[in-house]
Amino acid sequence: MSARTSDPHELSVTEARDHFSERVNRAIYGGEVTFVTRGRNHQRAAAIVPANLVEHYEELLDERDARIAAERLADIETGRSQTISLEDLERKLNL
Repeated sequence: MSARTSDPHELSVTEARDHFSERVNRAIYGGEVTFVTRGRNHQRAAAIVPANLVEHYEELLDERDARIAAERLADIETGRSQTISLEDLERKLNL
């Protein structure tokens, strides 16, 4: 992953549209993050970021999800949690 070269930039939606190619290139080659803002308060609405930054974030989410799944399975195996069949759940919910 390339290092970020500077603090994030902020551009309005209009400015981001007018400079989209430049901001994408800065993300790719310079590791820069550009937040796209909107509204009177210039609230951050989106971001133009290096793709590898998002890929790394997705990997972290996958690792977290796998850890949580392993913990839940351990809870079931040790009897700390119980399961219910889909059929029993449907009956309980009158589906």
